[in-house]
Amino acid sequence: MTRRVWIDTHVHVCDLGPDGNVRPRFVEEVLAVLDADEADLRFVLSPDGARLSRVGQAAEGVIEGNEFIRDVVQHAPGRLYGSCMVNPHFLDESLAMMDRCFGEWGFVQLGEMLQYMMDYRMDSDPVERLVRQAVEFDVPVQVHISTSNRMSHNSSWGVEQLTDLFGLVERVPEAKYILAHLVGMMDDNPPVVDTYLDMIDRQYGCWPDGFWAEIRDFNSPGVRSVLERVPANRLVAGTDWVTRIGPPFLPYGVVFDVQQAEDNPYPPCVASMVGFLRDAGATDETIGLIGEGNARELLKTWD
Repeated sequence: MTRRVWIDTHVHVCDLGPDGNVRPRFVEEVLAVLDADEADLRFVLSPDGARLSRVGQAAEGVIEGNEFIRDVVQHAPGRLYGSCMVNPHFLDESLAMMDRCFGEWGFVQLGEMLQYMMDYRMDSDPVERLVRQAVEFDVPVQVHISTSNRMSHNSSWGVEQLTDLFGLVERVPEAKYILAHLVGMMDDNPPVVDTYLDMIDRQYGCWPDGFWAEIRDFNSPGVRSVLERVPANRLVAGTDWVTRIGPPFLPYGVVFDVQQAEDNPYPPCVASMVGFLRDAGATDETIGLIGEGNARELLKTWD
């Protein structure tokens, strides 16, 4: 029986532990997570932890972070793919890394764009320059939009982040934008994502052709909202899975910030996520698009 292919467009990894030492057998431990699931898992990787912090702090960090991702994905072509993380405060180095990531190393997207963490605005001249280069390479731009919209941490001002993105879209309407971890949380009546969907409707009148929405929490009531209001060919899986605990790392499918697998609200695996999609009304065709087809078309280089 053919295994279901499942492509997660949003995974952060770091080979350095909290003590700064390299974790032994790091790549093997990441691949063990993929191997443990019954599905044929594929990850799109960008830096996390100390690697991510360095991207935010120094031009050399932009270089080091992307070289780290290159080295990881080279161990498992066809299973791991690279996302080019940049910092517009170091524009020249970021543009040069984009040339290498997309022109030489086969990376498949730009991002995650972490405006809240690196203190920049998407609606700005340097980011416009980066996004125009992404358009030249025909790669999508993955932009942080708060999953919670709690307004309790600088990462969680989702309305402001989406409004800022609208300004960038006016500058570069031809780009492809992935709204990172847009769908999630257990809030209902209404789900968190409904606020964003209403904003997008007011701004554009419908879901823009150049927007893709990542689903982070497949058990969220917001899944039903996007199935009803977003075209099926504009939804992707982007769970923000990270390597912050371990190795061994937590299984794929854990909810973000869960500290141990047994605390997850459902068995962490692709099968559970597929079940939540079915419960929310997704057809088999739509599930195939969310888990595989849309990412293949958007990222272009899947074999």
